[in-house]
Formats: sequence, C-alpha cells, structure tokens
Amino acid sequence: RSFLAAPLAAALSPAAAPAAPAPASGALVIDGASRFSLTVPRGFVASKRSASQGTLYVAGDFPRAAVVSVTAWPVSELLAAEAAARSLPGLPAVASGAGASPAALADIAPPEELARILARARDREQGGGLSSEVTAATPDGAGRLVLSLSTELPVANPDELERQRGIRRLVRRTAGAVTLGSVPSPAGGAPVAAVVAAWASCLAEDWDGQLGPQLRDAADSFRWGEPAAAAVASSN
Repeated sequence: RSFLAAPLAAALSPAAAPAAPAPASGALVIDGASRFSLTVPRGFVASKRSASQGTLYVAGDFPRAAVVSVTAWPVSELLAAEAAARSLPGLPAVASGAGASPAALADIAPPEELARILARARDREQGGGLSSEVTAATPDGAGRLVLSLSTELPVANPDELERQRGIRRLVRRTAGAVTLGSVPSPAGGAPVAAVVAAWASCLAEDWDGQLGPQLRDAADSFRWGEPAAAAVASSN
C-alpha cells in the first residue's frame, strides 16, 4: 500500500507510462538517440519516452518510490521559470543574465545556487508542493556538478503510516549528476544550451540500506554527448 499523497503516488506509478524491463545492475543503458548513457539497479523498469527536452528517461522500482531519471532543461527556459516562481504580484523577478550559450555550468550560477534552481525545477515538474533541500553541491573537476537532495514527501495518512511502520514522515534522498549540453530548439534551427542531469532517488530507509550505493553509482555513471557516444562505441 502506498502512503504517498495521491498526486505524487500517481506520478511514480508504473501505470503512468508503458514499462519494459530495464537492464540488470551494472548493465549499460544507452538512449535510443545516443544522447546519454547510464546504469540502473537490478529490477528497475523503464518507461517509453520520446521527449527531446524535459524528462527524457525514467526507470524505477515504483512500489518502493525508487527512481532513476534524466532531465534536459534549456537554460533560457530554466531561468525564466525560476524567475516566474520568485515573482510577486506586481513585482516580477528578473531572469538571470546567463544568456542562451553559457560555456560552462559556472556561467549560469555558482554551484549551490544552481543546485537550488535545479531542485526547485524538479519539484515543480513533479508537483505535489514539494520543497527539496540541497544537502551537497560540488563541482567534480570534469565540468559536472554532483549534488544531493533531501525531500519530505506528502503523506496521505500519517497515523496509518506510524501504525504500520513506526514513522510519521517520508523523506526521499536523491543523488544528482549535472552537466551542460544542448537540445533541439522548439522553434527549429540550431540546438540550444541545456542543463542536463541524471537523478537517482529513493526513500531514506532504503537509501541507508542496499539501494543508496546503487543509486549513487547510477547517477555517477551518467554520461551525455561525446562521452555517451564513446560508451555506445565501446558496447558494439
């Protein structure tokens, strides 16, 4: 039985998209368009998606609310959405002047600020009034941002949750690996700069058990663009 509030439980349900078996743990998952590669834990199932931006990939152990996903948000749209979320009636916020063609993630925002922007974007996309806390945000020296999030999930019945599991709160832990890439422009023409990320998450009690290390490895395995193409070549 799911203790999650209905909107979030529906979003994480395998019925939300047709599912097919995902590769075993340690196996390489290669995007059909060779845009990215990553690994997923054993037993996860992957939904069929064909998006060119937004959420590109989702695989999970859905009954346990354990999910690996890949997102790609155009920089201009990401910053515009962030400004809109911070706006007050009659006092609109101004989007960051990072521009449409940053050369590195640091051109968009400092690491911790960018991590908070991405956490809020992810919360908005998932709905349910989520508010994630950034617990770590560190450049990895290879142009990526490695981050960790903690998110309290809405619980439909805290009393029943406490009766069955001895807790009144559900907290999701997330590992993320973020890089700068590009996606097709919705208007056609040249590709546009995008913040691309792999997210790997589950409930805190599972994170502290066997799933945590597997999900951290899944996020760390994420490659986009040329590194992903190299992975495709090496798998042939």
